[in-house]
Amino acid sequence: MTEHSVRVSVFAAFVALGLATLLPPSRAVAAEKHPVPPRGWNSYTGYSIAVTEEELLKNIDFLSKNLLQYGYDTVTVDNGWFLSGHGKGITIALDKYGRPDAHEHFFPHGLKYTIDYAHKRGVKFGIWLLRGVTRRAVDENLPVEGTKYHMKDIVNMKSKCPWAAKPWWNYGIDMTKPGAQEYYDGLIQKYADMGVDFIKFDDIVPNPVEVEAVVKAIKKCGRKIVLSLSPGDHVKVEYSKAYMKADMVRITSDIWDKKGSLETTFRRWEALQDYAGPAVGSFLDMDMVCFGRLYVTVKGGWDCRFTEDQKRTFMVQRALAASPLMLGGVLYSMDDFSLGLFKHPDILECNQNSVIGKLAHRDGKIDVWRTPKHGSEKNGWIGVFNRDSTQALTVELGMEELGMDAGEGYILRDIWAKNKLPVSGKHTFEIPADGVVFLGYEQSETAHAKQ
Repeated sequence: MTEHSVRVSVFAAFVALGLATLLPPSRAVAAEKHPVPPRGWNSYTGYSIAVTEEELLKNIDFLSKNLLQYGYDTVTVDNGWFLSGHGKGITIALDKYGRPDAHEHFFPHGLKYTIDYAHKRGVKFGIWLLRGVTRRAVDENLPVEGTKYHMKDIVNMKSKCPWAAKPWWNYGIDMTKPGAQEYYDGLIQKYADMGVDFIKFDDIVPNPVEVEAVVKAIKKCGRKIVLSLSPGDHVKVEYSKAYMKADMVRITSDIWDKKGSLETTFRRWEALQDYAGPAVGSFLDMDMVCFGRLYVTVKGGWDCRFTEDQKRTFMVQRALAASPLMLGGVLYSMDDFSLGLFKHPDILECNQNSVIGKLAHRDGKIDVWRTPKHGSEKNGWIGVFNRDSTQALTVELGMEELGMDAGEGYILRDIWAKNKLPVSGKHTFEIPADGVVFLGYEQSETAHAKQ
């Protein structure tokens, strides 16, 4: 086992054992109204850092008319909404307190116009932010709103985002300095006053003190804002207390339409399968659903390269793991097969069940994962995955290998084939390359009596 595997396994155990003492009472909910993973759409995989107001409005319209009824209720503009373009010579739009504003290049009517447009259609609106303060604001030593302090008083110039080195990106904040918390308070309040409902905060997972500062600011702002922490490749056990105060915690690096991303998700899911956060509204985020037309602002982009079986695997992973369903790509040109998966009743019910499934059995390239229904082991869902990309596999599995008590009686339902399986000791499954058999199970007194 690698050092990294040890860290994430310890993290999972730490969460499971210590969760009750790490979260404030305000995050607790009644058992009959358990929290559910957020659902929505994010602009990044479709448009890179160059989505326009016009394109956002078109995707808002499509989501409102076609997906809102299925619980996809949030549209988020990702990175780039405050920039003057996409290419060389970019500048960033800031207010007088050094906080990002929508640039007229992408938002000729201002961001508030798009937020209001979404709200009028019943859609929530989210934005992407980067931890800390922009370098330009530091260079100009702009004031911290409501204080006597300026940016050079609170900045930590040694703390830089490792993958965003352009001159318009950020320095971290030294939270020991007077004015530091006030900066985050003012930042969050600005967007809360505009009607923002969701914030994806990037480069913040490795910086728990600033996570805590954002959480405090959200609590003060007077508006319910869903907090998504990103990116997902620096999860550390010692930062668990901060992570669990967020609604979503990225656990993967950027996920794209390739086999390696499917494998990344399997590895990270396995390492964190004991995470107890869903009980109080903190979900493991496997990143966006990269289907449809992708990166259209970069040389025209491309169509998602996943096969239909890989798409099924991708969505069943997220259903069984209770990962937030944040769609990507261009919604209004999305293919019917992908839309069918987004709306699939069993995928949605399993996902919103809010229980992280666990690995029940592994034999070579075959994985069996099981997710019981919330509050009960009698009903639930099973995914039998073929992780071999080169060939279909035929496997025979008994009830124990499917993760269930062989002494009990169950009814098994093949969700793709829409039929019930015989109640017997062994079942044979033919699974395409990178495919999945998706099963529903239900404990049955009748079935038990027949055995």
